[in-house]
Amino acid sequence: MKKTIIAIGLTLLLAPAAWAFSPELHNDDGKSYDYDLVCGGSTTHSKIGGHTTTSLGSGTNCTLKVQGAGSAKLAPNMKCTIKGGALSCK
Repeated sequence: MKKTIIAIGLTLLLAPAAWAFSPELHNDDGKSYDYDLVCGGSTTHSKIGGHTTTSLGSGTNCTLKVQGAGSAKLAPNMKCTIKGGALSCK
């Protein structure tokens, strides 16, 4: 009985992580932007074209740095948008 209660508790704690989706970056501007995804000690350099959307992979515990637009600490399911040369994330 005790093991069952512990198993149920762990399932409830871990289940939301399984439902989480990768953060996204949407570029509402017509120009391309270079960006860095900094996760711990590693940095991934990439580019997003105008009027496009891209998934940021796992993106959790990472910081998104968009050259000339700003930066943000990422979380699961976060939607980031570049609009008017500024980065905003929700």
